[in-house]
Amino acid sequence: MIGDKTYISIGDFIDLYYKVKQKGYNELLSKFHLSNKGRTLSKWNTISSSSDFWIIPEIRCRWNEKCTGNPNIEYEDYVVSKYFSKSKGLKMLSVGCGTGARERKFAKYPNFNLIEGVDMAEKQIDEARNHASDLKLNNIKYIVGDFTTHIFEHSTYDVILFNSSLHHFKDIHNILQTKVLPLLKDGGYLLIFEYVGPKRLQWTKQQLEFANKLLTDLPLKYKIRFNSKSIKRRIYRPGLFRMLLVDPSEAIDSDSIIPSIHNHFKIIEERKIGWDISHLLFKDIAHNFLNNDKETQKLLSYLFDKEDEYLSMTGGSDAVFGVYQK
Repeated sequence: MIGDKTYISIGDFIDLYYKVKQKGYNELLSKFHLSNKGRTLSKWNTISSSSDFWIIPEIRCRWNEKCTGNPNIEYEDYVVSKYFSKSKGLKMLSVGCGTGARERKFAKYPNFNLIEGVDMAEKQIDEARNHASDLKLNNIKYIVGDFTTHIFEHSTYDVILFNSSLHHFKDIHNILQTKVLPLLKDGGYLLIFEYVGPKRLQWTKQQLEFANKLLTDLPLKYKIRFNSKSIKRRIYRPGLFRMLLVDPSEAIDSDSIIPSIHNHFKIIEERKIGWDISHLLFKDIAHNFLNNDKETQKLLSYLFDKEDEYLSMTGGSDAVFGVYQK
């Protein structure tokens, strides 16, 4: 570790051990033969199970409450109700849409004539198309392509959405100025639900100390790693070399997102979602928190209170929900 950057960490070797155990050596060796774009595609062009924090239902309810003020109302419903309830013929572009869950939630509203989703990962797009077809949503179109090079018609979209995708783009200022703004109609909206924390997940020392204290205090049964019998005993900052090998796009310019948006757009609303502690703490052990028993619910409530304590103490937030206007 040098200053606030970690090039190689003990956590990299622990992560490598479990990746090899689960996927084999061939999966690892293949990374060395790919370009940066190829490694990014290799990372995301898969449909696989995980034990990251977003699989916990209470986490999602917590996000809802921070975005919309109600744990049972998702931001899609909130945005349509607040901003587009009287609009018709809307056109949306969702960038880095993955398997398309967000687009399908917007598409259920007749306010949208067309919702286009674009993503480089062909397998994810195939799944998105299948889901849309099953639901008979005829106002969705999915595109396999790179947003930075794909040709879109200018001044076409009423809404452009980045749901956990903008932090995978480099040079955010340029992306917003040369790609996003030209595609939006005058008065069009930019929506984000995004990681905006430290670049390359180089979490602060304060973050790591706070999260590790909580991890240490967890009952042992909640620290068992996914698809393993081993215990997660410490949280490490990921090494830059490992990140470049696994996914060169991860949080490549994440700390520039909010300043760049503020420079180019009018702020309509912006809400802190957190993630500062939960993102680190629940990685690889989230599956242990899926029970609805009193012990688990009480523990989750305690951990959420501790994260809020940390957010109040620092005044920051590694994730943001925002509505902005051209």
